[in-house]
Amino acid sequence: MFNHEFPPIGGGGGWVSHFLGKHFAAAGHDVHLITSQFRDCPKDEKVEGFHVHRVRALRKSPDVCAVHEMLIYAVSSSLYGLRFAKKYKPDIVQVFFGIPAGGGAYLLQKFRNVPYVVFLGGRDVPSRNPDPPYYRWLYLLLKPIIRSIWGNASAVVACSEGLRELARETGSDIKMDVIPDAVDLETFTPVQRDTYPKKVRVLSIGRLIPRKGFQFLIRALPQVFEKVSQDFEIEIVGDGPYQEELLELAESLGVASHIHFSGSVPYSELPQKYRDADLFILPSLAEGMPLVVLEAMGTGLPIIVSRVQGIDELVVDGVNGALFDPGDVDGLAHALVKLIDAGEDRIKMGKASTERVKPYDWKYIAEAYLKLYADILTKGEKTHAPN
Repeated sequence: MFNHEFPPIGGGGGWVSHFLGKHFAAAGHDVHLITSQFRDCPKDEKVEGFHVHRVRALRKSPDVCAVHEMLIYAVSSSLYGLRFAKKYKPDIVQVFFGIPAGGGAYLLQKFRNVPYVVFLGGRDVPSRNPDPPYYRWLYLLLKPIIRSIWGNASAVVACSEGLRELARETGSDIKMDVIPDAVDLETFTPVQRDTYPKKVRVLSIGRLIPRKGFQFLIRALPQVFEKVSQDFEIEIVGDGPYQEELLELAESLGVASHIHFSGSVPYSELPQKYRDADLFILPSLAEGMPLVVLEAMGTGLPIIVSRVQGIDELVVDGVNGALFDPGDVDGLAHALVKLIDAGEDRIKMGKASTERVKPYDWKYIAEAYLKLYADILTKGEKTHAPN
């Protein structure tokens, strides 16, 4: 497997490779991941039964990967992958994000005849209005490379229907499958919540970057205070370069006392964060299929979320949460007021989340990937069988 991000660096995409690697290893497969070196992380270690190899990337931040860091990883992982394949002779390669991780798999396919599968997670798919905006020029430059990596893959897998539709704008002639992201339902379990707590606890989790939309949540709060009946507080979990601006915005709007920035917390502590909350919100401008929404649903939370790729497959307005258009401060405020004051209906929505998330257990998703690999390898054997 190739992924430039893997815990403790990156976001949901790194955890996808973590959980898939864990389940592949548990199924008896020999699994190796080539990822980025970061600070004092071991260059080689075994995690959850699979092997993690870290290569030079000059990664500085756990939350944000600069373009030059992606480029260094692309070169380092490609060279490492060629040496690794000569020794270990892998049967198939899984790529998480065609850019920057696809180059190594592409070379293995060309020089070692090893088939590969590309996972599309979000920002690796060109879009018309990316964040940051300069990605528009980067996409323009990289689009031929992206198409080549996708086109030479044995399979291209998007994590949501919405993301597949977006990807088709770049590769309309390339067959793409959909296998959703998932959640560990043995870890993220529901709890009994109060119908009318003294304070409704609103939780949001994500990297503090403009794309996650926390600025819209903060701007909506003055409206919420005017209209809401129930007292509430907001906790934002995550770190990133946008934190100072978010703090200044909250101070300027006079809402800082109602928002607590908790910073990054160990993944092992996240289940308790969800259990302590009454409501989850994710105001993103773009997503693939956010793991935090799946985790919040697993713990029985109603969800407020923007209408972006992968969301309408998880959240149904009025059933297990509320939706608003990306960047719509008024719509966000209306949804937040509605669910803060929802009382018994909020509890019902949380229970609906628990039911809707059941098909998204990692064991089922890992099985879907393993079946895909088996089909690819079987077709390859038939193609190379003697007449």
